[in-house]
Amino acid sequence: MIITIMDFIFVFSLLVTLSYLESCEFNAQVRSETDRETWAQFTFHNKSQSEVFKFSKYGEVKNFTITGTFCNLSPTVLKSWEELPKKDSYPVGLTSAHLEGMGGTAYYKIFPKDGPALVRSEGMFCSWGQCRLGK
Repeated sequence: MIITIMDFIFVFSLLVTLSYLESCEFNAQVRSETDRETWAQFTFHNKSQSEVFKFSKYGEVKNFTITGTFCNLSPTVLKSWEELPKKDSYPVGLTSAHLEGMGGTAYYKIFPKDGPALVRSEGMFCSWGQCRLGK
């Protein structure tokens, strides 16, 4: 069996495309829209969680990079609290969506009474959840 160069290029392109489609690496930017202290935490597609991060002032921004494989099989969730969360703390609100992409950015805002919202995403796929708030 002779493999031609065209066959090799086709197989190689297919493998690169499949690995690209099953992996993700995108940025998330979270901005506080309240002057009250607020805490927030991501739960990622693989059920791992970020550290709990604190916002102390209006307009404060935190940036994250989210990486993994098959990111769109489960939602990425962002929750926020008015005080440092404990085991049985109830969040002010949460937002979730299935996110996927390479090199894009998901922009979140945390509102005082409504909690977090994914306001827009650029250069990535977003489905099955809140993908654009428009604020």
